[in-house]
Parts: sequence; structure tokens; C-alpha cells
Amino acid sequence: MSRPLRNGVLGAARITRQALVEPARETGDRLVAVAARDPERAGAFAAEHRVERVVGSYADVLADPEVEIVYNPLANALHGPWNLAAVEAGKHVLSEKPFASNAALARAVRDAAAAAASPPASPVTGASPRR
Repeated sequence: MSRPLRNGVLGAARITRQALVEPARETGDRLVAVAARDPERAGAFAAEHRVERVVGSYADVLADPEVEIVYNPLANALHGPWNLAAVEAGKHVLSEKPFASNAALARAVRDAAAAAASPPASPVTGASPRR
């Protein structure tokens, strides 16, 4: 039996329920930490979705040693910079699309993942489910 994955969430976007919370509950994975621009919204999100803790900033999610996967549903312009920061922090990344706002930033994320320590960080872009 494999151990549960430990997920951190950047932001409190509505898409997170479908894209991460529901699948994590079905597989027994953990929602370890969440941060949002508005701490009250992060707290409400954590309470509603049983996230273990609210942290003060997106950087705190990346610095959390318990977080191994970072889910990025932030505004499109923030995907690339935070995906790069997560990979550089040694985290695996699940990002809403677009993965980055331009080709140069996408290459930077790819190159950082390729250069990451073992185990290599894996950036992945998730397609939003359609209902």
C-alpha cells in the first residue's frame, strides 16, 4: 500500500474542489496546507475542504517540508512564476492551464525541473474538468 500524497494549495479557487479536493478524498491523499491572498478566505477554504493548516503566504506553502505536490490554480499570469518557484523548491507541480504565460517562462520551468535534485520535480498541466 502506498502512502498518501501530501498536497499544498496556492489560493482558494473554486476549481480546486473538482481538480484536487475530490480526487484526493477518493484516493486517501492529504491536503496539507493552503494559502490565499485573503487569510479569511484561506481559512474558510481549509475548513470546508478539511485542509490541515492555513499558512501565511504562497511561499510558505512551498517552504513547508510536508508538502510534496503543489497545486496552482492562481490567475493565469501567476502560473509560470509560481510553477517555477515550486519546482525550484523541489516540489512536484500540478498547474491549471496555461502552464506559463510565454514560451521562455515555460522553458525556464522545464529546465528547472530537469535540473532538480532527486527525485526530479515534475511539472504537469491539468485540464479543467468539464461538467
